[in-house]
Amino acid sequence: MSKNEMKTPRPIRSGDSSPGAPPLKSQAVRIVAIYALFGLAWIYGSDSIIDWLVDDKATLLRIAVGKGFVFIICTATLLYFLITRLLDQLAAMDAKRLENLAGLEQKNAHLRLFFESAPASLAMFDRDMRYLQVSRRWLAMYGLGERDLVGLSHYEVFPEVPERWKEFHRRGLAGETLREEADLFVRADGSHQYVRWEIRPWYDAAGAVGGIVIFSEDITERIMFQNALSANERFLRLLTDQLPGLVAYWHSDLTCGFANRTYREWFDKSSEEIIGSGMRELLGEELFAQNEPYVLGALAGEPQHFQRTLVKKDGEVAHVWAHYIPDMVNGSPRGFYVLISDLTELKKGEAERQRLENQLQQAQRMESVGRLAGGVAHDFNNLLTVILGLAQLGMQELGPGHPALVRLEGIRQAAEKSAALTSQLLGFARKQTISPRVLNLNACVEEMLKMLKRLVGEDIDLAWSPGQELWKVRMDPSQLDQILANLCVNARDAIADVGKITIETCNIAFDARYCNAQPDFVPGEYVLLAVSDNGCGMDKETMAQIFEPFFSTKEVGRGTGLGLATVYGIVKQNNGFINTYSEPGEGTTFRIYLPRDTETAAGPSTEAAAAPASGGSETILLVEDEPSILNVAMSLLTLQGYQVLPASTPGEALEAARQYRDRIDLVVTDVVMPEMNGRDLVRRLLPFCPRVKCLYMSGYTANVIAHHGVLDQGVNFISKPFTMNDLAAKVRAVLDAP
Repeated sequence: MSKNEMKTPRPIRSGDSSPGAPPLKSQAVRIVAIYALFGLAWIYGSDSIIDWLVDDKATLLRIAVGKGFVFIICTATLLYFLITRLLDQLAAMDAKRLENLAGLEQKNAHLRLFFESAPASLAMFDRDMRYLQVSRRWLAMYGLGERDLVGLSHYEVFPEVPERWKEFHRRGLAGETLREEADLFVRADGSHQYVRWEIRPWYDAAGAVGGIVIFSEDITERIMFQNALSANERFLRLLTDQLPGLVAYWHSDLTCGFANRTYREWFDKSSEEIIGSGMRELLGEELFAQNEPYVLGALAGEPQHFQRTLVKKDGEVAHVWAHYIPDMVNGSPRGFYVLISDLTELKKGEAERQRLENQLQQAQRMESVGRLAGGVAHDFNNLLTVILGLAQLGMQELGPGHPALVRLEGIRQAAEKSAALTSQLLGFARKQTISPRVLNLNACVEEMLKMLKRLVGEDIDLAWSPGQELWKVRMDPSQLDQILANLCVNARDAIADVGKITIETCNIAFDARYCNAQPDFVPGEYVLLAVSDNGCGMDKETMAQIFEPFFSTKEVGRGTGLGLATVYGIVKQNNGFINTYSEPGEGTTFRIYLPRDTETAAGPSTEAAAAPASGGSETILLVEDEPSILNVAMSLLTLQGYQVLPASTPGEALEAARQYRDRIDLVVTDVVMPEMNGRDLVRRLLPFCPRVKCLYMSGYTANVIAHHGVLDQGVNFISKPFTMNDLAAKVRAVLDAP
């Protein structure tokens, strides 16, 4: 229907009628039929009656004339009545039509007003998709300005309408209602537009589809806002899910509105299980009762901050710092946010830091004692060398049966015990000079078993459990002897009466994951040496001090307190580590882990038995800056038959080398001297004595010939203090070596 058809009433045409009235054509037919029937009845009826009653022709003529006048009057009256009635009906019909036309016009005005002021985009089409009505929002939405679209085809206005939309139009014209809540359009300029639309058919008076009405709404801004809101929500959810702490929101009725991943994992709940659940149900009665004062405070609008120790479902103890932040809306709390920081790792870190600080302080104390021990041992060993040497010289000079021999023997024994004590000090300080070799621990332990059984006594069962296919280790055999002797003596002293000591070995490997949980462990392959006893055991306070020098739980006079300190120093010097397991009344186990040697083939497990001390006639250049040691060593070597060239300084030694040159067979020199060290001296001597052999002597480790106590390859060394037999055997071995 066009605008003109809506505004102008149409003239009445034949066939038109008001509702409930017969059609005009049928009215006319009825009038004609009545007139014809009346005429026929009058003519034939009256003629028949007159013919029956009257025979006179003149009378018949007068009657016929009169009958004609009566017929005219009657038919005129009948026609007047019928035409008047028809005109009355037409007038009523015309009035009704005018009334109807006025009401249609009013409806069209309302329809136009609705279309023009509609807040959405509306357009009304006929069956040929010509515009009947269109809203201003439609014109604005599609950039049509003030263009008059009524009567135009939609496909003329929008020739680029895709076939998809034409199909929608056809389905609407077929009586179907279609809608889409968010349809994406790509506009000509490439921009995206989201539209919500609906297509509905409209029907004419006969009930047939007269066309369609299209409703459309530009929801681009809303969709963009929703997308932005959704993106923000995803970002916040992702952010909170990645936070290490617990984040949640609780409504004022104490139902959960939000919980991040960490919060859900803490309570072992899925998102569906925790959202909407009650706080009392989630926390349990005990924990809820503890938190209730803080919950009430938060719901009263007061932020809450507190620390709490919790026990997780797996039994792990956790330390947390909780924040309850009120969510205030118009001055009233709608709920509160929960932010919980897990301080467990921080607490563990603090404890670990404290432990490491204690370890550092302990290491510093031990290092200080170690330096002191090294310095004291150097001077003490020099003195012991003199004491031992003079005692042995005196015993040789006095001869058998002399009454002073007993006193000299006592001096010698005391000096040797002092030397053993000094050796322990150097072992603890990791300044003991060692000569590591590849060893099989099983073979070494088996060689020591007899000595160890005598050491622990008959009342104690010494059990030996060797590991199969044991890996090799690299260390000084004498150090292994020290470890076993010290640990077995400690185990013996921990057993009051009858008991058992077990020695065992095995292979073991540690990965990085395991070592991360054990601060002193280093990943790799190790050989385990374990010594266990079923003695009295130790408490935690005692275990914390067992490796400290001079610490002892034994009675006065029964120990020096250096045994375990020596074991600890030896293990560390060989890049191993040691663990102790003990409880009061349950015995003690020391587990020592020594690195597996993978570089060289195994050598002999122990040194060959020392040959009896024998002398010779070779020429020896003896260099020692300590006069008393020089005199004693010279006397010892002279007694063995050697020609000794003494030198108290490196300069004197070089002068002797220039003079005697190749006649010198061996240089025996101290390592640490004022002018130059022993190794540099030997280098300076070589041009004069290119084939000379060398033996170093020292009272403690010197990095000139050793690194961290380990002798350099091919270096001959004898540690102070030494006996006459020790010196004689070592000198002979060096001279006889190829």
